[in-house]
Amino acid sequence: MSYTNPAAYDRFMGRWSARLAPSFVYFAELHDGQHILDVGCGTGSLARTVLSFGPATRVTGVDPEEDYVAFAHDAVRSPNANFQVAAAECLPFAKSSFDAALALLVLQEFSDSSTAILEMTRVTRPGGIIAACLWDFADGLPMLSLVWEAAEAVAPEAVARWRRENPRPPRATLAGIVELWRSSGMRAVTTATLELPMQFASFGDYWEPFLGGPTSMSAFAAAMNTQTGGRLARVLQEKISGVRADGSFVLPARAWAVKGISAPTDNR
Repeated sequence: MSYTNPAAYDRFMGRWSARLAPSFVYFAELHDGQHILDVGCGTGSLARTVLSFGPATRVTGVDPEEDYVAFAHDAVRSPNANFQVAAAECLPFAKSSFDAALALLVLQEFSDSSTAILEMTRVTRPGGIIAACLWDFADGLPMLSLVWEAAEAVAPEAVARWRRENPRPPRATLAGIVELWRSSGMRAVTTATLELPMQFASFGDYWEPFLGGPTSMSAFAAAMNTQTGGRLARVLQEKISGVRADGSFVLPARAWAVKGISAPTDNR
C-alpha cells in the first residue's frame, strides 16, 4: 500500500504509533549506546522514542516512500538520527551493521514479510534483537472497525465493491508471526500483547483525520461520507458508546509484539 501524505497520516495514525512506541521499545529491551535500525520508519514515531532512550543511542530509519523519509528527517532533528529511502526486502547495509532491528506497525505492509525479516536478521549482529509490533486488526482496533460497521449500514453494496477492488491479504495471527520469527533462524522468540486507550477529545477529533484520506480505507470513508450527505458520520457517531458529558470518549486498542535474538550462522 502506498501512502503519499505523511502529514495527514501522522494525524490519522501516527499519533497512535507515538503512543505505542514506548511500550514497544521497552519490550525490545534496548540499551543506551546501541545503533538501532528502524524499518519502515514512516513519520519517525519510533525513531523519536528510540532516541529518547539514551544520549548515546543512534537510529537509522528506512522507508520506501521518499515523502515519508523527508518528513521523518524534518520531524526528528538529531545528529544521532539518519533516514534514507530503502525497502525492507532489500536493506542497503552490510551484515551485522546494527545492534537491533525494529519494525513498528508496518509488518503487514511488507510485500514479502519472510524476506524482510531475513534482511533484518542479516543486518543485525549475532545476539542482537529483531522485533516487530502490529495492530490486532481483527479484534483490537475499533477505531477502524466501527467505521466499517457504519459504512456497511449506510452503503453495503459500496463496501462490497470496494473490498472486491481492494483485496487484502490474510490477516496475520500471533502464532503466524511467531512461526515467521522462528523460521528465520532466531532463538528465544517471545511475544507480548500491548494495549493502550485511544483517547479522543470529541467526535471531530476522531473523525476529521479520516477526511484527509491518508490511506485507501480513510479515503474511501471520506468519499462515502460526501456521497451520502454526511450520513456515514452520523451513523458512526451513534455507534460510539461511553461518550462523556464533554464529548470525549475512549476506544481500546491492542497490538502484538514479537522479538527474537539473532543467532550466529555462517550463512549470514
